[in-house]
Amino acid sequence: MATDRHRSSVEERLGREEGEAFDRRLRETERREREDRLSRIAWGGSGLVETDPPGFAAVPTATEVLDLQREVRRLTHFHDAVQRSRAWRLAQRLRRMIGRQW
Repeated sequence: MATDRHRSSVEERLGREEGEAFDRRLRETERREREDRLSRIAWGGSGLVETDPPGFAAVPTATEVLDLQREVRRLTHFHDAVQRSRAWRLAQRLRRMIGRQW
């Protein structure tokens, strides 16, 4: 009985680690795609694919690019502040204890 519990806890831990590794790879891939798209927009390419809805500006103006960069910087600072906050860390600890389904 104890070995079954030990085996299931090991399998659970390995599954959790595998899921977290997949999540990290997915986040990294999405981050690179966002950076690529923003850099294409910022450096003059449209960054748009043919499936984008009509009404999108083909080439953003310099002001729009600066506004986007400013917004990205602002959101980055906000994200960093949230990541460092005590409330966020507490929520993440509770999330780890309870699980992702909460």
